[in-house]
Amino acid sequence: MRRITGTIILIFALFAVAQKHTTVVVVPSKPSGVTSKTAVPQMEKGAVEGRTYKNASIGIELTVPDGLEFGEPELKGPPGTLPLLVTVTALRQEGLWSPRKVLAFYADALASYPEGQRSTDAYMAKAVKGNRQTGYEPVEQNLKTSFGGMSFARTDFRGSLYEAVLVKSCDAQAFVFIFASSGKETVDALIAATNLKLDLVRSGCHRSDSGNK
Repeated sequence: MRRITGTIILIFALFAVAQKHTTVVVVPSKPSGVTSKTAVPQMEKGAVEGRTYKNASIGIELTVPDGLEFGEPELKGPPGTLPLLVTVTALRQEGLWSPRKVLAFYADALASYPEGQRSTDAYMAKAVKGNRQTGYEPVEQNLKTSFGGMSFARTDFRGSLYEAVLVKSCDAQAFVFIFASSGKETVDALIAATNLKLDLVRSGCHRSDSGNK
């Protein structure tokens, strides 16, 4: 994730007792020198309070189910410049009677992408391409799902884990959520047990599909 030039790679490592599995989402590099009227969001990294991640700068409050623990939020890039990305991950290690679970979130400033690459569909296409490069193949595509009262595009993948990627492009940033576990039922349950609140003004998001860029 330190290599903002080249590719932006979000790696969320999950450790089992004797084996390491990794969930990866790769977003192709952002073209340099892109001029845009889209404002660069003034992102901050936010803070974790128990099972809740709060970031007023992008209008998000995310609460994970019992058993998952957030790591430290990270801000990639100096605030007000490009590229700019904020990310946080929560996970639960594999137990004797429970599978490993991971939830990763990131918000990516859209101003550094050409205008034709800022839509929800265009951003999802980047995620699909990147996941295929890391051995994750899509098993369900072109899905729509409601999360936090918002409409998100969803693509499911199978690699070393089962993964659902939810994407929504808003006014100034793309919101991406990655849920991973042992299978589809476990991932669906993880999504259902996660509480998302988006401030419509600060996030720049719209409830309907028509609001997606």
